[in-house]
Amino acid sequence: MENQLPTEFDVVLIGTGMIESIVSAAASRVGKNVLHIDCNDYYGSQWASFNLRSIHSFLPSSYEAQESQKDHKTIGNKIFNIQNFETQWHIPKTEPNTPDLIESPQETQQQTLYTQSKLLDDSRKFNIDLVPKLHFAKGEFVELLISSNIARYVEYRSVSRVLTYLNGQLEVVPCSRSDVFANSRVSVIEKRMLMKLLTSLDEIDDTLRNDKDITFKKYLSSKKLSDNLIHFILYAMARSTSETSLAEGIERTKQFLNSLGRFGKTPMLFSMYGSGETPQAFCRLSAVFGGIYALNQETQLSIKVESNSIKFLQNGKQEIKAEKFVVGAEYTPQEFVKAINVKHYIARAIFITDQSVMPIDHEHLTLLMYPPEEGKNIVTIIETGSHTGTCPKNLFLVHFTAKQLRTPRDDFQHIIKNLFNINDSLPNRPKILWSCYFSIPLTSDLKFEDVPENMFVCSGPDMDLDYDSAIKKGRSIFQKMYPDLEFLPRAPDPEEIIFGEESTSEGAVINNETSDVQ
Repeated sequence: MENQLPTEFDVVLIGTGMIESIVSAAASRVGKNVLHIDCNDYYGSQWASFNLRSIHSFLPSSYEAQESQKDHKTIGNKIFNIQNFETQWHIPKTEPNTPDLIESPQETQQQTLYTQSKLLDDSRKFNIDLVPKLHFAKGEFVELLISSNIARYVEYRSVSRVLTYLNGQLEVVPCSRSDVFANSRVSVIEKRMLMKLLTSLDEIDDTLRNDKDITFKKYLSSKKLSDNLIHFILYAMARSTSETSLAEGIERTKQFLNSLGRFGKTPMLFSMYGSGETPQAFCRLSAVFGGIYALNQETQLSIKVESNSIKFLQNGKQEIKAEKFVVGAEYTPQEFVKAINVKHYIARAIFITDQSVMPIDHEHLTLLMYPPEEGKNIVTIIETGSHTGTCPKNLFLVHFTAKQLRTPRDDFQHIIKNLFNINDSLPNRPKILWSCYFSIPLTSDLKFEDVPENMFVCSGPDMDLDYDSAIKKGRSIFQKMYPDLEFLPRAPDPEEIIFGEESTSEGAVINNETSDVQ
């Protein structure tokens, strides 16, 4: 039965990506009448998480624009779809010696204790992120979680170790004074030089800092640091390359150092049950303050434009009017993005493995910064285990993320060969049980012009390790819409709400499928 929505709102948001969800929460929190709509039956758009079964049925190009008619612009476009999506099993379907035998000798060599059917039976124990993110303990995102009280809607765990690949093997990056002096790979003199450098970054004058001819790597080399120390600082702490400017390298290193010791041994946090929980947390706040959610809208959406302004959203037979419309990049009508050329993509790979990339006696939540090799980009690797709520016990999810050069499969092959046991080449390394590759259009640096004056376009996922840039973009859109209102003031706890004339109204959730927002 078709759900009937109210027909007038202050703001209509199309797409439940991270930035759209931030704007939705901010608008609803200050009393605006909000409709947040999505054609998908899940939250998060290209920032979402899936269980193992649902990611197999994920159709990244399933919502494409149809030809618009007259002044009605059909929602959706072909430019910002996820591409190169493929999944592959590396284990047999069922136990050997059953009627459904393994199909080839090569598969026989890859037999493990795991089968496809066993992993699929545990499908709901997997939370597989399209875009995994970490959060610096003193970053803008964490500060907003605390100041707005959104933190109560989601749980986090501290990243327990930071690794890098150095001299042909994985090394633990020292994240504290005790780590530095416990590291046997660093000499006593090197340890003193490292501590002296890290404490002197604020003393670098602006003239030197802004000299475009001096890269961060050149500056580190000028301090006569060893190659090992330069590696730790440049790649692991600053997440930089040989081309990174001195100013950017300093800021990234300071971001790493300033977040140490607040919540754990390392400077970063990870969302329990996957990064897809984070946009949902903002949606929950929006719903609490009256935001209406309508997912799984299977009818063709369109907008009517007159005099450079959107007059209403056509949702089936309904005309829904609003003063302002906020639209995710992938939902922006083709007419408004046809001149845009996506030059860069985010290369992604996800693996289910039977052990950690660096096993020890207890499970770790790991960040691995894999340095660039000739013709390759730096790669961010996040490994999660069962204690994060993202996979079953004794299994691991390993996420690769990099700026795409060719295809995800090509861009990551050199790392796969070094870290995993492929065809019994490295017996002590983890085996890949399942793999997934895809490309996400990088829209964070694109400018959306010639759109209606009351329409605001939200870019999709970016290359940043954290959500800080998404917070900045969400705040910017909110301030353009409501320059005189506060962005995400603190929400009261349930026990602080007084029911009656001054009470906040509970938001409605309209969804043709089961909703995670309560």
